[in-house]
Parts: sequence; structure tokens; C-alpha cells
Amino acid sequence: MKKLFAFLTFVFVFGSLSAQNVNETITLFGKDQLSGFTTNISEATPEIVEQALANKLEKDFLLKGSKKKGYYVYMNQPCPAFGEARYDLYFTATEVGKKKNKFTQVTLVVSTGNQNCITFSNDPRTSRNIVSFLESLSKDVEAYKRTLRINELKEALQSLEKDQATLEKDQQKLKEKINKTDDEMQANVAQVEAKAAEIAKLQDNYTETHNPTIKEQISKAAKEKQTLQKSQSGMQKSLLKMNENLHKNDKKKDELIKLIEEKKSELQKLQ
Repeated sequence: MKKLFAFLTFVFVFGSLSAQNVNETITLFGKDQLSGFTTNISEATPEIVEQALANKLEKDFLLKGSKKKGYYVYMNQPCPAFGEARYDLYFTATEVGKKKNKFTQVTLVVSTGNQNCITFSNDPRTSRNIVSFLESLSKDVEAYKRTLRINELKEALQSLEKDQATLEKDQQKLKEKINKTDDEMQANVAQVEAKAAEIAKLQDNYTETHNPTIKEQISKAAKEKQTLQKSQSGMQKSLLKMNENLHKNDKKKDELIKLIEEKKSELQKLQ
């Protein structure tokens, strides 16, 4: 649809109206031909330009409008930027050009009602005000883009700092679990050593007495020692895995801190 509007917009240059190349134009609003003004904005998408212009009209001048036939439309409302009358405003933004030479073309129609569009031929004073308004549009777009980026950075920082807090909490829990597992393994080592000493003592007694009951006790103690050793092996693997995760999380934390500092630095420059 916007490509169609771009195709149907014909520009007529009546001399050099401004340094920013604001020109008079004929554009189609549905089937109606309207006279208006056009200018080009670089390094901004049509969506951003439309939002910036709508934001200026609605916040700075308290206008209320709607979208109709591909245009933002504001009917019968005062707009001091143009003059003392009440106006009907129509504007749209379309992408023009190809690849690296793309830019956004803005078309603005200002009418005193009943599609009585303002031009240099019928109202030079108001036309100069419209040109001046469009001349400042690039600054408005840049300011709007900066506001969007500031909000984006603030949201990103909030999310990153939340991730950092979560990661730090997880790290703390992981360290506590590592300490607990390490204590349990030390206790296990002591149990294995105690069981080995018990087995050695039982073997000495069995060598002296050949008592079958002692032999059974040795077999039972050996199984218990084997179970303890198996448990110890499991704890060692668990500790190794947890320490690996701790190291990975430390790297993630460092990356998060670096990213947070970069976002903060950019935000500080923009504010």
C-alpha cells in the first residue's frame, strides 16, 4: 500500500523552498488529489518517521487523529506551528530509492477544511510555516530515535541486571552446595578409612582364630566399604561438575557485567 502511495505522489519543485529541500507536491488521498509539501528523511524507517511526527503533533500540539487511507489524519484542529486557523492535516511516510540510496519521503497536507489545501500560491505565509515545520523534522526524528534507544537501553539494563542478580543467587547456592558436598566427601573419606581399619583388625583376628563369624564380618565390612567408596566416587563427579558450572557461571557473570557497563555508558552519552 505504501509503495502505491509513493508511486502516486508527484513532486513539483517551485524553486528552492528551503535548504532541506522541502517541495510542493500533489498526492492522492484515496481518489482525491491534494496539494501538499514533501521532504526526505535519511537514516530512519517510514514507521519511525511517522511515529516521530505523530508524537510531535499529539504531544506538543495535543492533536487527536486516526489513520485513514494510509495517512495519519487530524481534522479541524488548531496547530500554532502553521497559523491561527483550525486545520485538517494529512501526512504519510513512504520508503523511496533502492539499496544504499533508500530514504523516507514525508508528505504533509495542510487544509483549511473541505480539502482547501494550502500552497505558496494561495497562502505564502502559512506555507513558509509548513516548510519551517518540515525543515525541523529531521531533528524531531533524531530526538525520537534517541528516546526510543534510551527506553530500549533502560529495558535492556533492567533485564541484564535481573539476570545478573539471578546468576549471583544461583552462584551462591552452588557454592553452598559445593561446600556441603565437600564436607560430606571428607566425612565419607573418614568413614572409608575407619572401615578399612576395621577390616584390617578383623582380618588379624581371623588369622589368629579362623572364626567363621569373623569371616562373615569381614565380608560385610568389605561390602560397606565398597558402598562408601562408590558414594565417594559419585560425590567426586558431582563436585567436578558443580565446579565446572561455577566456572561457566563466573564467565557468564563477567560477560553480563561487561555488557551492563557498555549499555550504561551508551545510556549516559544519550541522556
